[in-house]
Amino acid sequence: MQTMTGFPPVAIDVFTLLLLGLCVYWDLRYRKIPNWATLPGIVLGLGVNGLFGGWAGMKASGIGLLVGFGALLVLFVLGWMGGGDVKLMAAVGALKGYPFIVSALFYSLIVGVVIGVALLIWNRKTLRTFKNLFYVVGSRVSRLVPKQNIVREETQKLPFGLAIELGTIWALVMGYAWSPLRFAFQ
Repeated sequence: MQTMTGFPPVAIDVFTLLLLGLCVYWDLRYRKIPNWATLPGIVLGLGVNGLFGGWAGMKASGIGLLVGFGALLVLFVLGWMGGGDVKLMAAVGALKGYPFIVSALFYSLIVGVVIGVALLIWNRKTLRTFKNLFYVVGSRVSRLVPKQNIVREETQKLPFGLAIELGTIWALVMGYAWSPLRFAFQ
């Protein structure tokens, strides 16, 4: 079976999973996803899809890269995510292309929320976190609540590389049987 790029999908899937495994290990151990892993993944994804799929493969890969990068860039700008996570999702987008990246993003965000809530419960920070969230949002919406700011040192850190890996695996397993894009446009 061939993808629309003409390259065997198993080879891209295996490389994507190896890249994700390496980045998750690095993220869990050093709390950082290295550029020396993500940037070659981006270049390889664009190159392989362009080489074997021509302009159609390059287009799918380029759009996947932009969607993966752009979606998480917003979270990075807000200070909720590291730059390595953004580049890792961009690499997945370049390797797997569009529309796969939409499913991977969707599932990764679900997994990230589950991991985040589990960490809050495990570290017994749930009540304090939701109380602080109420005050921060309330102070932005209403003048009745005194202005509150988030103290970065006290926030719960989430290794989002793990969520990206699990979400991408979930999307690979699901294939295109169910996609958020299909749900949105029905």
